[in-house]
Amino acid sequence: MANFDEFAIQSNQIITFTSAVTGKQVSFPAFLTNFSDDYSVAWSGETLFGRVDPIKHYQSTSRRISAAFDVLAKDENTALKNFFNFSTLVQMLYPVYSDPVGQNVKSRTIRAAPLMRIKYTNYIRSEANPHGLLGCIGGFNFSPKFDAGHILTQDKEMVPLVYNLSFVFEPLHEVPLGHNQSGQFLSGKFPYNQGVPAADERQPASDPTGE
Repeated sequence: MANFDEFAIQSNQIITFTSAVTGKQVSFPAFLTNFSDDYSVAWSGETLFGRVDPIKHYQSTSRRISAAFDVLAKDENTALKNFFNFSTLVQMLYPVYSDPVGQNVKSRTIRAAPLMRIKYTNYIRSEANPHGLLGCIGGFNFSPKFDAGHILTQDKEMVPLVYNLSFVFEPLHEVPLGHNQSGQFLSGKFPYNQGVPAADERQPASDPTGE
């Protein structure tokens, strides 16, 4: 664990969260313990008399990312820094309010929703913004690992050495996704920054049956 941070940086295992409304940003050296990137296509159906199959109308294609990662600390300073960053991350889940309306300091209106950007290697990335993929995050699950121990501050407050964070993220893509009339995808390296190899660009897909 002593060289965990250095190894994470060298292997690009850094996950970064940026508030799209306040600009606050926090990063964690983290190796993911779980990752799921789900793509769903929504269709509406219309059943007609005498027709076995309903008529399908395309509605939308959506994406949902679920991930979990461990945050580890090699020493007390790292643990305090990681926990401060996590506190900042939790604060980024709340909206931006207006100045107080009238004399009541609690009378405020919401000015901006807590949209967030996430960046993690080529798995979570944006072609439109270097700070990551824009989207709506459903929250965080914080699970400290008690067997790894805690640090007690001067105020007898607990700071975990190791904890797991998990989240669900629904991206709001800022570039058009789909094909043009020639069949070319409008965003050639979506979603994982992998373009078509030049040698295979015009070759048809192989038939696994050999026919």
